[in-house]
Amino acid sequence: MNEVFVSTGTVMGRSTGYDYSVIKTILPSICEKTGADGIEYLIMPPLYPVIDDVRRTIKDSGLFCPIIHAEKEIGILLSCCSEDDAEEAIRRWEINCREAQLLSARRIVLHLWGADESDSHFEYNVSFLPKIIEIANKFGVRPLIENIPCTRADPLTRWRQIAGYDVDFIYDVRFGRLHGQNEAIEKSELMADGRITHIHISDFGGDVGDFSRIRPVLHPGEGTVDFSALWHALSDAHYKGSFTLESPADFSVRPIDTKILTHSLSYLRQMADELKAKNIK
Repeated sequence: MNEVFVSTGTVMGRSTGYDYSVIKTILPSICEKTGADGIEYLIMPPLYPVIDDVRRTIKDSGLFCPIIHAEKEIGILLSCCSEDDAEEAIRRWEINCREAQLLSARRIVLHLWGADESDSHFEYNVSFLPKIIEIANKFGVRPLIENIPCTRADPLTRWRQIAGYDVDFIYDVRFGRLHGQNEAIEKSELMADGRITHIHISDFGGDVGDFSRIRPVLHPGEGTVDFSALWHALSDAHYKGSFTLESPADFSVRPIDTKILTHSLSYLRQMADELKAKNIK
C-alpha cells in the first residue's frame, strides 16, 4: 500500500549519454537512504541495442522493479496516423511488455498519444487499444494510461472516453497542473473507483495552459502544484496506490548531484507513509 518508487529517468538520459550503470551504482544507495521501495524503469529508445544489458543491470542492482514506463515515443508514433508508424508502435509495445515480464513487473505505463499531434487523432489511437491490451495480457502486465497533455480536449475527458476498456490510469500531477485538473482528477469517479492506481510526482513551473513550462521538470515545492491540497485529497479518497518520483537529479555537474533527488524522495516517502497510516485507521 502506498509504495514509493524512483524513476530511472531521474539519474540517466540524453545529458548523461544514457549511462545505465547508475541504476546499479547510484540508485540502490538512494533507495536505502530514503526508504524508497524500488524503481520505475523508463525504457529509452537509444538503449534498445543494449536492452538485455540494461535488464541485467537492473537485476544485478537488487532493486525491486514492479512497474515499467514504456517508451514515450509509442504514443507519438500512433499519433502520426500512418500504417507503418502504427505497426512500429505496436512492435515496440510488444518489446516493452516482454521486458516487463522478464523483470517480473506487473504494470506498464503507456502514453497513448503524444508530442505535436497530441490527442488530435484520439479515436485513431484508441482503435489500437484492444491490440495493446491483448499484448499486455499475453505478457501478464496491466496497462496504465497516463494523463498526457492534450491540445484538442483535456486528459480527464480522454480518460473517461476509454474508461470502458480493461485498463487503469496513472495520474501525473505536473500534467494535472498544466491543464488545471488536479482537483477534478483527485475528486473524479476514476479516483473514487480505484481506477487510478499510480501517481507520478514532480512539479510544474507555470500557470494553467502554459505549455512552454512543461520543461524543466521541477522538484516538489519548486513550482505551482499545490501539494498540500494533493495529500488532503488523496487522504479523503483513501488512495491506496503507489507513487513514483520523476524529478531529476542535477545533471549539470559530474558526477551528477543527487542531493535534491534524495531530499524529494525522502519527502515523498514521508507523505506516503502518513497517507498509509491514515488508510490503515
